[in-house]
Amino acid sequence: MTFDSTPDPRRLSLSPLTPTDLELVFHVFSDPDTWQHLPVGRHQTRAESKTIIDASMSSMRKHKIGQWAVRVAEQGADDALATGTFIGTGGVNMTPALVWNLGYRLSPAAWGRGFATEIALAAVAAARINNDSVPITARVLSNNPASARVAVRAGLRKVWEGPTSTGAAAGSTRQIFSDRDLGRDALRRLIEAG
Repeated sequence: MTFDSTPDPRRLSLSPLTPTDLELVFHVFSDPDTWQHLPVGRHQTRAESKTIIDASMSSMRKHKIGQWAVRVAEQGADDALATGTFIGTGGVNMTPALVWNLGYRLSPAAWGRGFATEIALAAVAAARINNDSVPITARVLSNNPASARVAVRAGLRKVWEGPTSTGAAAGSTRQIFSDRDLGRDALRRLIEAG
């Protein structure tokens, strides 16, 4: 499959997360509707949202890539989402398993518009430009088929599915997607991370 890996700059604006985004990140991450597939992941405090920003800023310093603040650009706007509206975060971070992890969290008002796929394609392209020797992965709860479809559209394939025993998703079934075969150690570490 061939994908255009560049988001339409007329639909989305992607910029590195900064501390000035804290209230916006908290607004999205504290919304219970945002967490339909993992209710226990909902942020209760701004300190939880600050960890997202801090991790992204650290990733940007160490790896030149991290999570982006995602805003609606001119061609993505409509009556429900005005130009400049912050709709969430997305990008890749380096994991302790030494693989890129693709992730995004969007406000439900942005769902169903193809934005998640555009973010995923941009993140995969950025990770490949940054360091193509590092596998790109995504961890998706099995009860979230829309996110699994986004991973596939971004060029990843399912390499594992099974129960999650740690983290906020303990007791759930999770799928791991990757753009290539993972070594046993990397796969084990991703599974253990939850």
